[in-house]
Amino acid sequence: MNKAAVVEGVSRQIVWWMGERQKKLAELRHETLSVNPFLLPLIFGIHQFKDFDELAEFLVAAHLSTGYATGFGKLMDEKILPKVFGVTKLDKATRRAAPFSMSAFDEIDHIIPSTGNHAAKLLSLKAGRWTIQLTMAVQLNKAFAELLELRNSDRLGTFTFEEIGVGVVYGTKDTLTDKYDILRGINRGANHGVTDLTDDVHVYVGREFWAWLNGGEQLTQEWVIEGIIQGFQIAEKSLGSLENLLVDFRKEFSQQFHFAVRPDSTIDWEAIIKKING
Repeated sequence: MNKAAVVEGVSRQIVWWMGERQKKLAELRHETLSVNPFLLPLIFGIHQFKDFDELAEFLVAAHLSTGYATGFGKLMDEKILPKVFGVTKLDKATRRAAPFSMSAFDEIDHIIPSTGNHAAKLLSLKAGRWTIQLTMAVQLNKAFAELLELRNSDRLGTFTFEEIGVGVVYGTKDTLTDKYDILRGINRGANHGVTDLTDDVHVYVGREFWAWLNGGEQLTQEWVIEGIIQGFQIAEKSLGSLENLLVDFRKEFSQQFHFAVRPDSTIDWEAIIKKING
């Protein structure tokens, strides 16, 4: 994909995503925000907040940030990679057909189509360095070993693949945990009973991942971020600012706890815990 296609394609998906964010903000109610009453006085003290409204703003921002991260992960997985870079998302419908109905494909998220003399590639997509823990790394190693065995024994029918790529959307290889070595069958210290798959399973991180996804083009990640910025600017012009929706949500959340704010602006933490825990 050339620069124009990547920037325009990403931009279009960002405009869609911003529209979805607007809908979700408009539909949000404070009941969706779970509050730990034991943690509230600690957060209030650590950050030296002056009143409950400042605490509420912090809690709402943290709540929304989690939603943004989850939503953006789905955007990458379900929209940008398939619609911009032409990969095949292994969704429910695709997994009904052979050979993708095999359980060995459970850890594969996308198929990168064959090009020229190169066979297809399998992609297992991860967000960042902390995405996988030890148990998952060992599980991935076993699933990848099974896939390679199926390929080498011709039990995948007419389908074959060149390699299995574990793609990490952001970061650099030197910042990854050892779990990314373990999934390839490299033991660091303790022996985890994994199979050496280093010839066929590769980890691509950050710039390297985006280049691998786009035929080796090293500037792909810059094109993606350009598309994101362009898409946001277009969405802001067509949808308007989301600031008022954010302000309304913060006010709604804060007001439900005003009963616990004393006349001198101190907070009755016991009243809050009684409201939440009974």
